[in-house]
Amino acid sequence: MIETLVFYLAATLAIGGALAVILARTPLTGALSLIVTLVAVAMLYLLLDATFVAAMQVLVYAGAIMVLFVFVIMLLNLGPESGARPSYGSLSKLLGGAAIGYFVVRLIGAVATGAAGRPVDGSIKSVGQLLLSDYLFAFESISVLLLVAVVGAVVLGLRRLT
Repeated sequence: MIETLVFYLAATLAIGGALAVILARTPLTGALSLIVTLVAVAMLYLLLDATFVAAMQVLVYAGAIMVLFVFVIMLLNLGPESGARPSYGSLSKLLGGAAIGYFVVRLIGAVATGAAGRPVDGSIKSVGQLLLSDYLFAFESISVLLLVAVVGAVVLGLRRLT
């Protein structure tokens, strides 16, 4: 009974936070809404008895990476008065649509092969083995993507200062 209530609370927080990220008018509001979403996802991991994954969700994503995002937003001084910026609406819609299509195809493939819903041990040893074997490319590509994003933000910030 209480688990069902916590599930609905966490799911509502996750969906509401994700919608707030999409509909946010300022980047800082979007980043803070993303923190709410990440904490709600950690609550869902706790309901699945994946305590290590939940702790890493809070420490790494909601903690370290979101602090980095907020720092970059503050460094760039983005706000409503930041002036006219070029519109990349069509490019972002194209990339977002491609990403959604990719994940839908992967989800359909996982359901068809029976890989979706396969129980995974949430211990530190099994998560570490999966990250450094089956998911090594995804793990490293995310770290390179975050590095490129930070370097790009610093370059944009320096260009505005000169």
